[in-house]
Amino acid sequence: MNDSSARRLDYKAHILIGYASSGKMTVICRWPHLPRQTEVQRAIDTLQEGYATFLLCTPTAIMPAKGNGERKQNSSPRLG
Repeated sequence: MNDSSARRLDYKAHILIGYASSGKMTVICRWPHLPRQTEVQRAIDTLQEGYATFLLCTPTAIMPAKGNGERKQNSSPRLG
């Protein structure tokens, strides 16, 4: 796998997400390029946890987060 913390996440990134049968999703790996199937399979093969399925995604929206992982409020809260 790669060092995902050192690379910037942008619209060219590709993210491998594991989806567990419980509904929990986890980012497993990310690449700054479109990975070959062998790269994706290698990342899957190194996992200790079992997942029901895997998703290879490219972000279509990137939203800023607060330091604790919560989303920032960019608009006024809805009333009512």
